[in-house]
Amino acid sequence: MSAPGRVCLFGEHSDYLGLDVIAAAISMSIEIFTEPREDNLVQVRYIDLDEFDVFSLDSEIQYRTQRDYIRSAFNVMARRGISPKHGWNLEVRGTIPIAAGLSSSSALTVAAIKAISGMAACKLETNEIALYAYEAEVAEFGESGGTMDHYASSIGGIIHVNTINNKVSKLPAELDTFVIGDSGEKKKDTVGDLRYIRSTVEREYGEIGKMIKSFNRRETQALEVQKLRRGVPSKERRMAEATLRNRDLTRQALKLLSQLTPDRIELGRMLKEHHEILRDDLERSTPKIERMISAAYDAGALGCKINGSGGGGSMMAYASKNEQEVAASIEAAGGTAYIVRVGEGVTLSLRN
Repeated sequence: MSAPGRVCLFGEHSDYLGLDVIAAAISMSIEIFTEPREDNLVQVRYIDLDEFDVFSLDSEIQYRTQRDYIRSAFNVMARRGISPKHGWNLEVRGTIPIAAGLSSSSALTVAAIKAISGMAACKLETNEIALYAYEAEVAEFGESGGTMDHYASSIGGIIHVNTINNKVSKLPAELDTFVIGDSGEKKKDTVGDLRYIRSTVEREYGEIGKMIKSFNRRETQALEVQKLRRGVPSKERRMAEATLRNRDLTRQALKLLSQLTPDRIELGRMLKEHHEILRDDLERSTPKIERMISAAYDAGALGCKINGSGGGGSMMAYASKNEQEVAASIEAAGGTAYIVRVGEGVTLSLRN
């Protein structure tokens, strides 16, 4: 099985707040190869990490650590009566940099759910795979993420996710190449960052609701909230306002990306605006990421933004026709560059 990573084009730090997002699968993936066994054991080899795991299918599987995603995928599926009749060997490998904001863990859980459904001879739709993967990665461990990553990896292409009703729409836009720049800066606490932003913004929404009785995070105009200001807004208020501005930008982007050939310059401008909100109001960028972004613009990138939760990890540049120059410039600024295209969703992957 092969499941792609993803980039969030618009709506970063929005899905777990009940706000819509636009994401794209990318041409970097996690692969799981399977081979049947005659006993009731599952043996997992993580090739890139040089790690090995083994567990039995006879009872609920215990977790070795928090975020033990292959094991959690088996447990989530078993609770739904979807479990292999015998053991399997699994080999896991991938091309997605770990902890780079490209959803390597979500791709792993999507690939695992797809693999388990195949082992159990149970056909699942892509939206079911996404929801079960969300349960295995996020809900199972009481974490704060949303469903965007799992839908993007399972369905593929460019998608818009309405997080209220989980309606997912594939968007027709045909985009050129992107360049991913991995800073090599490891995030200190991705889960803690998400929990902090979510709790802070939710609390601030509550404060806003005391002043605007009809406040609705999906509908109330950002300008109406800004009018409440008395002097310089607090950090917490800026964070809440930032999520509303991101919400409005995502709606504009939905109109743009609903076109087959969207205006490349306008798309670049909107990506730049999104990054500035993430950098200035949610404080998600780093000096090194900013140097890489500046270098990408100098080489002709049309728009850039940080990926994922931020605080390290990677950035993306919409390079259009200048991908080689942009990649070289990012490398010169100290990053590791990957040229990618919009990818397909989870698929059956055959060993060469």
